[in-house]
Amino acid sequence: MRISALVVVAMAVALLGGCASAVSPLYTNTDGITDPAIAGTWVGNERDNQSTVRIEKLNDSSYGVTVHDQKSGDDSVYDAHLVRLGHVSFADLLLTNYRHAGQDVDLPAGAIALHEIVKYQITGNELSVSSIDGDALAKAARQAGFSLQLRDTEKSGGSTIILSTTPELRRYFSAHPADIFGTAEDLTRQQ
Repeated sequence: MRISALVVVAMAVALLGGCASAVSPLYTNTDGITDPAIAGTWVGNERDNQSTVRIEKLNDSSYGVTVHDQKSGDDSVYDAHLVRLGHVSFADLLLTNYRHAGQDVDLPAGAIALHEIVKYQITGNELSVSSIDGDALAKAARQAGFSLQLRDTEKSGGSTIILSTTPELRRYFSAHPADIFGTAEDLTRQQ
């Protein structure tokens, strides 16, 4: 089943509203890490975050991540690569499938999935995940010496696309691991 481009854009805005995505990956083919503690099923702790996140190891360098929205019943499926820069852990998520009402939704012709970069930390049975925050990114971009190349996309709800290359992303995230990330969302490992 194909859903119109307008519906797909509306869903993308709902998923990413005010966030930023990158054209280039944060990971390289030679630096993928594994984190056995991340595999499992995680449940949102907050009233407005009723998502279930299932993370499974796929191969030596990637994980499969399925985010199930309890309210809508929709699933977002990602291919994820983990990266450690300094003492900070990141996950680079690339959308591979979206299911709405049990039906796979195709991206509009010519559209490409972008890399969603999140910062994460695991403490016991708690997983904290922070996404790039549009407001924090805009504030950082006004600072002297800001090195990322950005493009705002008014048509997609004010999201920002980071046009920088992988080496540029890695340099920025290594030097500024907290500057552009929002408040962490906490998830608990499902027993």
